[in-house]
Amino acid sequence: MNIAFFHEYFPKGGAERVTLDISEYLITKGYTIFLFTREYSPEKLPQDSSFSKNVNVFILPDSTNTDSYINARFIAEKSAEKNINILVIQAYLLKSIKDIKSINPILKIVYYNHGMPFWEIKNKIEQKKAKSKRSIGKALQYYLIDIHKIYTFKTYQKRIYKAYRQAYDLVDGYVTLCDSYSQQIKKALQIKDSHKLFAINNSEKPVRNIVLNKQNIVLFVGRLTYADKRVDMLIDIWNLLKGKTNDWKLIIVGEGPEKENLEAQVKKLNLTNVEFAGFSNNPKEYYDKAAILCMTSVFEGWGLVLTEAQANGVVPMAFGCSEGVKYILSPHQINGLIIPPFDKEIYAQNLLSLMNDKEKRLQIQKNIIEKSKSYLPEVVGAKWIELFNAILSQS
Repeated sequence: MNIAFFHEYFPKGGAERVTLDISEYLITKGYTIFLFTREYSPEKLPQDSSFSKNVNVFILPDSTNTDSYINARFIAEKSAEKNINILVIQAYLLKSIKDIKSINPILKIVYYNHGMPFWEIKNKIEQKKAKSKRSIGKALQYYLIDIHKIYTFKTYQKRIYKAYRQAYDLVDGYVTLCDSYSQQIKKALQIKDSHKLFAINNSEKPVRNIVLNKQNIVLFVGRLTYADKRVDMLIDIWNLLKGKTNDWKLIIVGEGPEKENLEAQVKKLNLTNVEFAGFSNNPKEYYDKAAILCMTSVFEGWGLVLTEAQANGVVPMAFGCSEGVKYILSPHQINGLIIPPFDKEIYAQNLLSLMNDKEKRLQIQKNIIEKSKSYLPEVVGAKWIELFNAILSQS
């Protein structure tokens, strides 16, 4: 069977890493894998990756507009030429699906939503709230106009629901990260025939040479953005524990538009045991050292850093901001810590308790290493094969 994946940029983040893992698995099962992308950066691939050798990569001809008809025709015609059975669109929802299907009607298309359902609404609200704090004009716009669009007329909700429904109607398969997400979409969109809905969680490769003897380090790994990641709340939490964390260090790994604001926040609060490590293409060096991983996102589809932490024996904790996060960390205090959204005081209390209880950390460490086996590529890969077979049997 010939399978193609689509990514706007490759590699870039979590969705691309999933494609790397699953492609590697599918190739061992005799599948031929293709990639359509607007921008390909093989130098950013993991050093041990065989992706470039084993996957046929096609660069879209129109580099200025991912959704252009030129690119749609290229994808459709190349798929026909290479006898590609299924095109899997990862994370970025192509606006040209209808054009692709009109040119190549036998091509099956699967869309994998890598986010929490309807996260776009939450993101829009958080962005508007953030802007309202910048000036009196923005504040007036938010409280006089935006707040009514959000809560009274539900303008953003209606717009996003419509986009989700259009995507669902166009594709042959719609994949979410867990069953709860599929049910949310089914209910919100009032889908009666849900044969297109599938749930497949992200994969996580096994970690070789797990370092069990950790240092007194609390770790954050991710993009430094405001609307979703809210690292500012983690710094506030760390500040609540000032004077109680003298033998611990908070290391923030990642880059993003909020970095300067976060650095200023640390300076203002006079926090001396916080380090901004910047971007790293080898986060394992931090997982090897850290005892605890903290996530303070206000919305999160799956949270690959949580499963990465589990696989590396780093105890993860997060606000229970989504069903995906709760699925990974459940049961509470067995496979991680789930904190009620968005109580910084309770978060700080739980973090301090965890830092002061090494025996508890060691017990959770054993549990999470075992749980991480349920994310192995061969386990998740089998679900992909089931999906492909189900999609092709529909014709």
